[in-house]
Amino acid sequence: MPFSLIQPLSSIPVACIDVETTGASAEMGDRIIEVGVVRFENGQIFAQYEQLIDPQRWISAGVTALTGITQAMCHGQPTFTQQLPAMLPLLQGAAILGHNVRFDLSFLVREFRRAAADIEQLLAGAAVLDTVRIARRRFGRGGNALGLLARRLGYQPPAAHRALPDARTTLEVFDRLLQPMGGWRTCLCDALREQGGPMGLVPPAPRQQILPLELEEALELGCPVIMEYLDAHNRRTQRVVQPLNIRRFGDELLLIAHCHLRNDRRTFKLQRIVQLTRLDAPPPPAAPTAAAALPAATGQPSLRSV
Repeated sequence: MPFSLIQPLSSIPVACIDVETTGASAEMGDRIIEVGVVRFENGQIFAQYEQLIDPQRWISAGVTALTGITQAMCHGQPTFTQQLPAMLPLLQGAAILGHNVRFDLSFLVREFRRAAADIEQLLAGAAVLDTVRIARRRFGRGGNALGLLARRLGYQPPAAHRALPDARTTLEVFDRLLQPMGGWRTCLCDALREQGGPMGLVPPAPRQQILPLELEEALELGCPVIMEYLDAHNRRTQRVVQPLNIRRFGDELLLIAHCHLRNDRRTFKLQRIVQLTRLDAPPPPAAPTAAAALPAATGQPSLRSV
């Protein structure tokens, strides 16, 4: 780890990263289609990076419905390997921050390997910070989707489900989660403690199936969700389901769930799921009056002291 555990976060560059992908599973061969990075240094946004990427494979219909990113938009864009030299400087010498960052890292680790690059070596064993892990310890499991958590903390994301806007929202969420701990004066060791301990860039179980947050939490809690799903005619439908488990069938992942509409156990293709929303998600509290947003553009000073 290139930083001392007793260093305040205000003295540590933070690279907040988000990726959009062709589907739900890096282990099943899904690829990155967009990357967004926000580098935060000395109390301000130092640099930003966003890039569409040619995944060299098909983008699932559910992803296109959620993000608006189409096959045509990615065709002719650089591959991950080609854009890596432009992205890497924003990550190096920084702590890596993400929302459910295990999911993003599961894709990044594989993309680095395809580029014949070692992510641990290039990022020098960077500290990893996860807003989901901090939120779970503070608010409990469930209801920690990025947009919902942001609104709970008094921030209304201007956009969602694109890499750079989500990276900026994650940075806002992290900023607000830090406030009870002392803000950016919080030491790195205290931030790691708040998320339950340190994390590595590479997961301890290399073939661990890491799922999108909303699906993972629905399976863990056994709670019903509203599922937006594309039918066989690519029509967007809604139904209430209770996720039961995930099965692998050939080169596809399937969600086994109890469908309330049919009152029966049904099988749904993960690639056709647009999004899941908890039925019992609590309404966000009123926004704190003292909260202020992070700077909107590179080079602007933060409204909070560090």
